[in-house]
Amino acid sequence: MRKAAPLLVLVLLLGAAAALALLARGNRHDDRTVIGNKGLELWLQANNIPVLGPAAVSNQPASGLSLRLLPLHAPAEDAPSSRSGKKPTTPSPESANLAGKLQELPTLVILPKWSAAILRNETAQGASLASTATIYGQLRQLDLSRLRLRRLGPGFEEAWFSPAPDRPPQDGQSRARLYRAQLFDRSTLPAHCDELAGTSAGALLLRCEDDASFYLLSDPDLLNNHGLTQGDNAAFALALIRRLRGGGEVRPVYLDTGGPLLDGDGDGATDEGRSYERSAAEFGRLLSWPLSMIWSAILLVTALCLWRGAYRFGPPMRSGDAAMDISKATAVAATARLLRLSGNDGRMAAQFVHNLLADRAVARFGPGAGTDAGIDRLFGHFARRDAAAAQALRAVAAALIEGGPAMGRQDLHNNLDRFKTLLGSMDVGP
Repeated sequence: MRKAAPLLVLVLLLGAAAALALLARGNRHDDRTVIGNKGLELWLQANNIPVLGPAAVSNQPASGLSLRLLPLHAPAEDAPSSRSGKKPTTPSPESANLAGKLQELPTLVILPKWSAAILRNETAQGASLASTATIYGQLRQLDLSRLRLRRLGPGFEEAWFSPAPDRPPQDGQSRARLYRAQLFDRSTLPAHCDELAGTSAGALLLRCEDDASFYLLSDPDLLNNHGLTQGDNAAFALALIRRLRGGGEVRPVYLDTGGPLLDGDGDGATDEGRSYERSAAEFGRLLSWPLSMIWSAILLVTALCLWRGAYRFGPPMRSGDAAMDISKATAVAATARLLRLSGNDGRMAAQFVHNLLADRAVARFGPGAGTDAGIDRLFGHFARRDAAAAQALRAVAAALIEGGPAMGRQDLHNNLDRFKTLLGSMDVGP
């Protein structure tokens, strides 16, 4: 049982470290996975378009940004078995405060296309597509409840910028290649939305002017990590972002992967403070990358220290009677050695005999009997049992106590042996 407790603690700590690592991996769905947007961030920065994330814009006013890229994702529970057409109960974190974000600055809303199943299956199959009920629920938040999607079968579809997307593109025009393209049905486009890019089968990019002005992209494969590697999608995405930002724009692009609303612009005269919204979700930032790796390292080091201290080297020693006995024995041995080195063996023997008789008297008659009177009483007790042996014991004890310091080494040893034999014959117990 002593060894089981440290092992149990070690297993629990390792499990906590693994859970942190998995949680960090789960929270980074928009980072380096095939459906993430880390590649877009690096591609834009390589082409002199600065990109900021949620952590970098915590104190950034909306006027300091040129465009928000807002990729939406299907919730984790979105699965083929749940595609019953009803509205999902759990919205994605990126869609929180969606209406408020559209009011802050020009925003490109990127609809989801793939569910989390694509990360498990690692193949772009029909079973990995997000449910249309999820996407239609997000469109209702944009007041586009009548807008419908068209999903083409397996194969590639070309898209291009054109005022007439139903016509083939001209030579030299930017083109994109989309696998299992997800497009808007042109027959369901609302009156306040204009098509900016598309294919012969449907619209790809819309600009909507209602309470707020925003852009809407139907297929995220144009801008995600995997899609940027297909055909001329990287050049098409770069041209798209430049067109939406406007010519000559130098302000950075905001890649919003679930950040809160931005702070409003101030007049610059006085700083009266800012109000922040805090929720339980803020605690998750302590476990996000790279802090999750730091916590994991701390847990692993703690587990290693507990193992080395509690399992490998045993439990800590406790101070008690055993330690006191060891210290007494050490003190007695040190005293005896000093006496022997100083040539006082006889004195040590005399003290030994007197203390031993006193201990026997205490053991026989109780506390308070360890005096000379108690020793005389002990000899009287011996005499009632065996007078001759008691008389011989008293004589050798007196010789050792009174004349021990003056005895030679041989006489001292002989008398000590005789004393131990006679005392043992009395059979007085421990």
